[in-house]
Amino acid sequence: MGRGPDTIGKLGRSPARKVPSPPPDPVRTRLGAWLHAALFDNVGLKFLSMVLAITVFLLVNTDRDREIAARVGVSYTMPDDKVLVSERLDEVRVTIKGPWQRLRRFDEREIERINIDLRRAQSGEVTITPDMITLPSGLSVTSISPRTIRVQFDRRVDKIVEIVPQLAGRPMHGYVVSEVKPSPATIKVRGAETSLIALTSVRTAEVSVEGRAEAFTADTKVFMPEGVEPVGPSDVVLQVGIEEELVTRKLPAQPVRVVGDGIDPARWQVTPAQVDITLTGTVLSIEKAKAALSPVVRLGTGDTKAREVAVSLDGLPPGIGVKISPERVKLAPLRATAPVP
Repeated sequence: MGRGPDTIGKLGRSPARKVPSPPPDPVRTRLGAWLHAALFDNVGLKFLSMVLAITVFLLVNTDRDREIAARVGVSYTMPDDKVLVSERLDEVRVTIKGPWQRLRRFDEREIERINIDLRRAQSGEVTITPDMITLPSGLSVTSISPRTIRVQFDRRVDKIVEIVPQLAGRPMHGYVVSEVKPSPATIKVRGAETSLIALTSVRTAEVSVEGRAEAFTADTKVFMPEGVEPVGPSDVVLQVGIEEELVTRKLPAQPVRVVGDGIDPARWQVTPAQVDITLTGTVLSIEKAKAALSPVVRLGTGDTKAREVAVSLDGLPPGIGVKISPERVKLAPLRATAPVP
């Protein structure tokens, strides 16, 4: 049997017949071309148009009126003959309305303080109104908190009071502050009549005397209580005196010694055998002298009988006062003990 070349391929199979492709759809071709042109033709211009559209949208929608909170300081214009004794309000909170673009550039620190004129006001409530607040053009105040301030007045008076110096620290060991004189000694102050009724003095700022051993002068100032002010300068000069400290020291139960030329202390009995010594003088001189002090009774060579004698102090430097108790003691010779056979 013969093989037909048109029916059997190289692998023993008939080759597949080619199916002709359908003709392109003209509608789809036009639609694809239009989409490609719409997306990619004139890309730069289309991107710029989109940016402009977004910018216009943001400007229109972000420049609408909005509100923010701010703080505004408050100051007062006071009458000459009255004092404000009620609590002062230093600031108020306000709500400010306006376009967002202007609010973004707004700084509350640029707002001038609200000035409340109390020169003709009476005790009671004072209202804060929006026209008291100056804002940039295009902005307005929609609310104020608090809206009213309670004010209460008292009569303003003057009074002369003493100046009380204030010191800090301690002088050098052995020294004390002997006096403090302020110059001037008094000062005129001004304030509410009810506040000054009980005020008799004001204090200075502290002046240190730490480690001082000599007199000195110092410039300082007077501190005023709340609601009180000085009439004139408040400067004060303090004259501080520093001296050695005088003290009294007691040295109890000091043994009494028997002294004298040719005297054997062991052969005498002292009654009482101890005395109390009280010293008066500067701290440094007493501290230096007390270690060398010794109470004694003095006998002569011919003293052999019992008697009462005065007690004196050996090693006592000048400038120190002394008191011995008792001032006199009894002396009696001891009998010789017979030797044991």
